[in-house]
This record gives sequence, structure tokens and C-alpha cells, in this order.
Amino acid sequence: MSETLKLTPQELQTAVAIAASSDQPLDQIVKRLELLTWRDGLAEFRMQSSGGLLPWMEHLLALSDRVNQRLEQEGIPLGPNRTAYAAWLAKRPTDSK
Repeated sequence: MSETLKLTPQELQTAVAIAASSDQPLDQIVKRLELLTWRDGLAEFRMQSSGGLLPWMEHLLALSDRVNQRLEQEGIPLGPNRTAYAAWLAKRPTDSK
């Protein structure tokens, strides 16, 4: 999936459900989620808002809000840049599986 934004299993499950309910492949949903998380992708939604958001877009916005809340709780400020996020990830202990 995404090499910069690490999703929790629940967040990934929600992204899979959004992809299933739209005409978008999962990798595009995750890419759009990442853009929203970094506050880079709002223009796309603003352009489409004049005609109303599609249901899957509303779900993606809600998921983006939840991801941003989680990142903030983990010590990443809302609207982080990718460089700051990469530095923060590098400081975290790796998951042992």
C-alpha cells in the first residue's frame, strides 16, 4: 500500500470497504487518503463539492479525519508534512512479527 502513511488494520479495512463501494481501486483510495491526510488533496473535493460529494468521498473524508486524530494522539500534529512523518516513523521501534 502506502510507503509513507501507515494505516492501522481497522483503517485499512475501512479503506477496502470504501474501494468496494466505489469505482476506485484500493491503491487509489489509499493514495487519496494520504493526500487528504497531508492536506494536499482538498482541491479535488472542493471542485466536486458544487455537485455534492459521492458517498464514497464522504466516507473517505471521515476516514481521513480519524487518521488525523490518531496521528495527533501519537504525537504527530494535524496536517503534518511527509518529512516530519518519516522522521517520526524512523524514531519508533519496529514491530516484531
